[in-house]
Amino acid sequence: MEIHKNKNIKWWIGTVSCASLFIIIGVFAFMKMNFLIHGVEIKATINNEEDSSIVKVAGKAANAVYISLNGREIFIDKDGSFEEPVTLLPGLSVVTLDAKDKFGKSFTKEFELIYKENQKVAVVEKVINTN
Repeated sequence: MEIHKNKNIKWWIGTVSCASLFIIIGVFAFMKMNFLIHGVEIKATINNEEDSSIVKVAGKAANAVYISLNGREIFIDKDGSFEEPVTLLPGLSVVTLDAKDKFGKSFTKEFELIYKENQKVAVVEKVINTN
């Protein structure tokens, strides 16, 4: 003897509502914990508007609690933005940005700058390591 329940519209509405709620909670939790997966990230540019040896390193460090420029700590505002001037010597200069998040993950970005007097600065950008 086999007994089948008729699944009426109330059962389907309840089941779909429950499943939708769990999906919404899962997506919300993933979005809030996204910083754990991605860690810290630096987006930076070198700005040299004039033909001078002073350039500005500006950008944003997402999820960072500590950031340094060539080993010197720089300060970021609450949304992670920063801007620091750097004076270049003629020839090759290396600008290194190191950032760490509150879980110990680090990110290093390095710029190689070539400066010749009375000329624009040539920039080569590379990411050294992420962990």
